[in-house]
Amino acid sequence: MELSYMPMNDWPPLAWLARCRRDSQVVEVAHGSRVETSPAWFVEAVWDGDYNAGGFDRTDLVYGSGGTLRDDALVFVSSATTVDRLHWIEARGCVWVSNSLACLLAAVGGSVDPNYMRYFRDFETITRGVRSYQRTLASSAGPVHLTYYDNLLWHGGRISDAPKPSLKRNFSTFQRYHDFLETSLCKLARNMQSPRRAYPYEMLATMSSGYDSPCVAAVARRAGLRQSLSFSRSRDNRPDSGADIARRLGLEPLVVDSNVWRNTPLAEVPFIASDSKGEDVYYAGAADLLQGRVVLSGYGGGSMWGKGPSPPVNYERSDQAGLSLCEFRLWAGFLHCPAGYMGGRQTPDLRRISNSAEMQPWDVPDGYSRPICRRILEQAGVPRKQFGMEKKAASILLFDQRSFLSASSLADYRHWLEENCRRFNERGRLSRVVVSTADIVKAGPRVVARHLQTLAAASNRFGPNSLLGRISKSGKLTRFANHERLFAHIFPWSLEKAKQRYTTAPQFGQQDARDTQYEQQDLAPC
Repeated sequence: MELSYMPMNDWPPLAWLARCRRDSQVVEVAHGSRVETSPAWFVEAVWDGDYNAGGFDRTDLVYGSGGTLRDDALVFVSSATTVDRLHWIEARGCVWVSNSLACLLAAVGGSVDPNYMRYFRDFETITRGVRSYQRTLASSAGPVHLTYYDNLLWHGGRISDAPKPSLKRNFSTFQRYHDFLETSLCKLARNMQSPRRAYPYEMLATMSSGYDSPCVAAVARRAGLRQSLSFSRSRDNRPDSGADIARRLGLEPLVVDSNVWRNTPLAEVPFIASDSKGEDVYYAGAADLLQGRVVLSGYGGGSMWGKGPSPPVNYERSDQAGLSLCEFRLWAGFLHCPAGYMGGRQTPDLRRISNSAEMQPWDVPDGYSRPICRRILEQAGVPRKQFGMEKKAASILLFDQRSFLSASSLADYRHWLEENCRRFNERGRLSRVVVSTADIVKAGPRVVARHLQTLAAASNRFGPNSLLGRISKSGKLTRFANHERLFAHIFPWSLEKAKQRYTTAPQFGQQDARDTQYEQQDLAPC
């Protein structure tokens, strides 16, 4: 088997697309300018091994993606996290694999159904872990398969899942686990800075005033970390930069205004096109600082370092934070390493450490306690009251009308909604797009919300024990009132916009006779 490369200089720098044909031993790979290539493998990733040897398919500490020839087969490697994934589809006589959903659908001429309203819920299923998520996404070109964490194997004209190596480490004590984290990050540092790379990387850690990201930054200092990235405020406008913690750790804090992303036209597009939620959109304000970095984050740390009695075993999480970065990072040119995932198959061992007698001095009684993080940070010289005192969040809730799309994006989105309503009407097809959004687009979602908010306020007249009063007291009526009615169709819009970054089609050899037919396909036949 051979790899044939096609540079696509106007694509996002870290995007790649592979076309696998059953009648050929050549796999064609189109790729952005910063994807590393060799005769035996291609990669946009960092891992805990020698860069020259490849071998990123033989470890569970790999962050990014790529493909490598191995024993007359091609292994497509996914990031060992649930905040990145691979996508593949069988279409036009070939199997196509990509690290970008937008790239994959642009290549095969596929679109998702603007009439479907549960994309957000489907992507959210990854919070159930890597064995229980929704594995396919319907499109006009056929089902798109989503692969988190595991690898894919192309062999004998077939593609199949291939589990990552499962390595058992000795986490019998806090010190052994701490040493594992430090050693692993040092190995990643050597890999990312290899002189054999055309584009070496530098570390950059995120920093907040919570537990997880400061913990990762503290451990990474030995690996050469020198700078941290902070966002000025949490979503409820409280200070959350963590700059003082960074200075305590001897790091240079780079602080970005949490709202500056709203000045970038269509900034939300790559984030929403990743997971239909887009909560990490505030990272768009730091795009210039992110290129060429391996970003160490604390995503997933709550599941790994918490104290609860039932540890996750398949990377289950309480939310999908971090997932919306998976398309944006390809555009901005950085790798994402949420270090809490390291050794994440052994969460029972981590829970035992967190609840052990030796960790009691670092256990706080208020319920928001992560003894592993607290011990690492306090032993690094960060005062107890400077971090982890209260739960904050920087994520942007686009489903809330108070933090919905920026002005330029909202104008573009409303135009898209109107065009889709017109298209369905012209075809004589009744659509929920028409029924649920046409009137809202005309009247404005604030009008609908105003009536609901009035109802919420009026509930006080009926007393706290009435049905309306109980609903109001629970906060459900207020949340429903503040829910953005236009949010339901935001994913198809953003995906169509994201596909425009891939309008230059790769000129693969021996094109299938059906390759030109997709341009006439229905945009929403799902």
